[in-house]
Amino acid sequence: MAFSVSKEGDRVTIRLPEVFGFSVRSDFKKATTGHSTSTSFFLDFRDVTRMDSSALGMLLLLRETSGGFYADITIANVRPDIRKLLQLANFHTLFKIQ
Repeated sequence: MAFSVSKEGDRVTIRLPEVFGFSVRSDFKKATTGHSTSTSFFLDFRDVTRMDSSALGMLLLLRETSGGFYADITIANVRPDIRKLLQLANFHTLFKIQ
């Protein structure tokens, strides 16, 4: 599955592919750049079964470019193994994870 991006008002919803990693960095950058710092991002992880360290870096860059501490980023529909990875990296302290 490819990226799916939709925008409604100030909210950008991005449905990520099965493998979220280095191979999709260009698509992720296109989907997340050019928005104001008041934009909220809703990252739908329902299809993500594998994630690498570059994906963690992409998430951190998104947070930084979206307002840092004030960024409104939600990571949703996370599978248990991916949730565990995010928690080990302490991402639950940086993002809203549902």
